[in-house]
Amino acid sequence: MHIIYHCYGGTHTSVIASYIHIGMLPTDKTPSKAEIEGIPMFDRLNGQNDTGHIVLIGTDEYGNNVYSLGVKNGKKLVEPALKDLYYHLFNTNDGLLVIDTSSATNWIMKIGGFISIALKSPIIGRPLVTYGVIKAYKNIVQIVKNVKAQESAEYNAIKR
Repeated sequence: MHIIYHCYGGTHTSVIASYIHIGMLPTDKTPSKAEIEGIPMFDRLNGQNDTGHIVLIGTDEYGNNVYSLGVKNGKKLVEPALKDLYYHLFNTNDGLLVIDTSSATNWIMKIGGFISIALKSPIIGRPLVTYGVIKAYKNIVQIVKNVKAQESAEYNAIKR
């Protein structure tokens, strides 16, 4: 299975969700500022040039690949395009989950991300984004838990 988390820039909620999904961030507590900022992809893509690139974050306990993707304002185009391509390649959409994590993004993350990435000032923006992630962490965890429940159901259906 291929699981693609996406958000506006591909550097915040989608990256955090991906790392939660593969077990590199906890689901039972909010990580520290240092743990969040220590994520290799967190707030570190260079913005415009990386948008639209699917980045493999790792594999989960089922051996499924987990990715992060920045879509800017193109999510209404990107999701159907990914699903159509997958269908044309494999004659099914079973095995592909495309998850929009932007519902967990708060205004603090938007402002911090803009300052950090667009204005190229991570010294000011990154602490704001990190604070925003801490505030939104439970929401991001819930998105991942919903995906994992769906993934587990699909995995169990395949095993039968």
